[in-house]
Amino acid sequence: MLKHSLRLRSKDVRYLTRKRQYFVKGSFAFFYVKQYPNNQFNQFSFHVTIKLSKHATKRNFIKRQVMNLIRDQKYTELAIWNQFYKLFITLNKDSLVPFQKLLEEKKTLELIDYIDKEFAYSFRSLQSFLCSRK
Repeated sequence: MLKHSLRLRSKDVRYLTRKRQYFVKGSFAFFYVKQYPNNQFNQFSFHVTIKLSKHATKRNFIKRQVMNLIRDQKYTELAIWNQFYKLFITLNKDSLVPFQKLLEEKKTLELIDYIDKEFAYSFRSLQSFLCSRK
């Protein structure tokens, strides 16, 4: 679980989704906006759509895995060109099939590896995109 200060509030999520600065690469999609100048950290929130699974336990499992990756890999402290961001992360609706397949087959270790690889790929792509916009 992320510290309370590193999590987005619901008003921030509403603002991010209305602003529509959106980046999609791989299995993840990111809504982003620059962090306030006095906050020297990134803030995150993650959403798993009900289209993936109607069971909340399965959706929460994926959400916990992504949030653990964010915490363990120190993405919260990673500045992109000395700029911090507010990020709302969702699954790319066009790439739900591999997640659904692994959930149905109950292959949790393979699902964890898949989430790890896909999130690292997507986040690196986001970093490159944000650096190129600078």
